[in-house]
Amino acid sequence: MDTHLLELKSWFTRYVNSFYTGEPDVQKNIALKAEHTHRVCENILEIGKSLGISSPELVIAETAALLHDIGRFEQYHRYRTFADSRSENHASLGVKIIQQNNLLQGFDAVVAGAIIRAVACHNRLEIPAQGDQIFLRTLKMLRDADKLDIWRVVIDYYRNSAGERNQAVELGLPDTDDISETIYQGLMAGRPVRFADLQVLNDFKLLQMGWIYDLNYQKSFDLVGRRGYLEAIRDTLPQGSRKVQELYEKIRGYLEKRMQETR
Repeated sequence: MDTHLLELKSWFTRYVNSFYTGEPDVQKNIALKAEHTHRVCENILEIGKSLGISSPELVIAETAALLHDIGRFEQYHRYRTFADSRSENHASLGVKIIQQNNLLQGFDAVVAGAIIRAVACHNRLEIPAQGDQIFLRTLKMLRDADKLDIWRVVIDYYRNSAGERNQAVELGLPDTDDISETIYQGLMAGRPVRFADLQVLNDFKLLQMGWIYDLNYQKSFDLVGRRGYLEAIRDTLPQGSRKVQELYEKIRGYLEKRMQETR
């Protein structure tokens, strides 16, 4: 499987390169997703090693990470957006691309099925209640690794955009000082919120903070705390807002509790 993963990485590079054009926005957003994929691969290996899983299972995890957003490139090519609600589900599109190109033909059928299902489920609101151990652990690691890098991506963007908005990153949401009550109440209740409930860009930022509730592994919580992701997002929200402060304290308290659980 190591050899097959190397072949997949070469295929991935060729595939991504086929989407580059002379348009600056296209170049920027395709490169953004390619870099994201590589970082998710790094994150998932770090999480997997912290769990002490075997080398073959690390290969499975890294393969899932390499392919998890493969649908994003075709999505942006067709629709010029990364918003699933205004195009199509990028995970489902990714599954089609994997199957059309027979990308997992070198893997055992059970393993290939687990990878396909992990790609299909990586962006769902909740983890499926049923599944075999390989699938569920791969999916949980993938979801954590994905969030860890999305935090990096959006924080870099919020800090460095200098007033130049990227609608693909912001999902086309209006940038106002508002915070939707549905988002506030959901996060204060300790649960992640749905993309369908987003009304403004601040809602999207708070949704990202609320991903803390959906992490699975100790290493993931430790990395969030060490990298200061919650504080970085909080600092981009309206300063002096009571709702922002309450939500930050609620979510930060949950993070600290989880960070201490195995200390």
